[in-house]
Amino acid sequence: MSSLASRMKMREKLAGKPPFLAALDIGSSKVACLISKTSEGSKSVHVVGAGHQLSRGVKNGAISDMDSLERAIRVAVEQAERAADARISDVVLGISGPNLKSNYLDGGVNVGNREITQMHVRDAINSALATFDAPDRQILHATPLGFALDGAGGVKDPRGMIATRLTVTMLVVSGPAAPLKNIAQCVSRAHLNPVSIVASPYAAGLSVLVEDEIEQGATVIDMGGGVTSAACFYEGNLIYLDSIPVGGSRASSDLAQGLGTTFAAAERLKTLHGAVALTQVQAFDVVDAPRLGEDGRLEAGTTSKAELTNMLRPRFEEVLELLEKRLSKASAQYRPLPRRIVLTGGASQMPGIRDVAEEVFRAPVRLARPARVTGLGETYQVPTFSAVSGLLKWEMTGGAGAVAPMLSKSRGISNGSSIIERATNWLRENF
Repeated sequence: MSSLASRMKMREKLAGKPPFLAALDIGSSKVACLISKTSEGSKSVHVVGAGHQLSRGVKNGAISDMDSLERAIRVAVEQAERAADARISDVVLGISGPNLKSNYLDGGVNVGNREITQMHVRDAINSALATFDAPDRQILHATPLGFALDGAGGVKDPRGMIATRLTVTMLVVSGPAAPLKNIAQCVSRAHLNPVSIVASPYAAGLSVLVEDEIEQGATVIDMGGGVTSAACFYEGNLIYLDSIPVGGSRASSDLAQGLGTTFAAAERLKTLHGAVALTQVQAFDVVDAPRLGEDGRLEAGTTSKAELTNMLRPRFEEVLELLEKRLSKASAQYRPLPRRIVLTGGASQMPGIRDVAEEVFRAPVRLARPARVTGLGETYQVPTFSAVSGLLKWEMTGGAGAVAPMLSKSRGISNGSSIIERATNWLRENF
């Protein structure tokens, strides 16, 4: 943080003004910005400004045109600033791709049959993080899932206990380093300081899950335009995260090819009349569906809602089936993942999607929207903005119990050694 920004924050604090928190979520279909204002001592999040724009220059979560994305970021942030009557510089940045995934790391330290101290806990976690061997990937989150004393697991806080050896299991969420640096650089070019990068599916879970789901176990599936991701929670922790570069936009492409129309026209048809279950439509209802003529211009045409459904359903089934296979493989390879499914994200608003998801996952499914943030209004109190709402919740709770590397304009994304330093700092505050 610059000295000017520090002085401004200090003046606001001395003047008794509550601070502003800002979140910026960059997805394949939209860029969204929320600004919240919090009262001193309050842990609630109340939104006072919001803005969003079509996400131009992003494909499947990766930047394809930095200038176009920068303009979209500027417009979305300016909309939020006008609504909040405030200027922001620091933002928590949410990303939904590309290729986000989680891994488990194990580490340990010899205690020598003595009492375990805070230093032993730090050394055990540092040893686990040191095993992360992926120079082309950047750690976004690192969370200790549990400790074991001489092989006996299930220990949440080992301090004060006696053991010969202390071991820890860590969950780390990472993404490819170069694309993440490009996103951070683009945000910096918009004169914003990305203080943290957060995986959007993780943030979406913080926004839509109730406390019982976070503790007893639930899997949040964030269905975006270009990326579909899953975040599994259990006993208050994120225990698994994965993403695939396919989303609702692919279904629009299928519709455009099937009808012989433009992508924009197909997207409009999908939004206004689309469904993925025939029970959601009147089979003989006919809607306007313009087609491309011989001269390359749109001409009047019609189609039935049943035909739209038959074109859209296979793609949504494919996306959910692909994610279900990954979750099943992870359950067999690592640990059983929760079967309770919570759908959110823009593509989850497709009529009939819950029925399709229940068939694919063979488990109860509920549709969710932001529930732990106030002040969103009708426009933003929808599944499309679950992730950006969760970013504010993540920031309010100080990282929601996860170790997350900090960013700045000068340093860019933290390197491998700094994540261990961050882990140590987090442990000083929490153990």
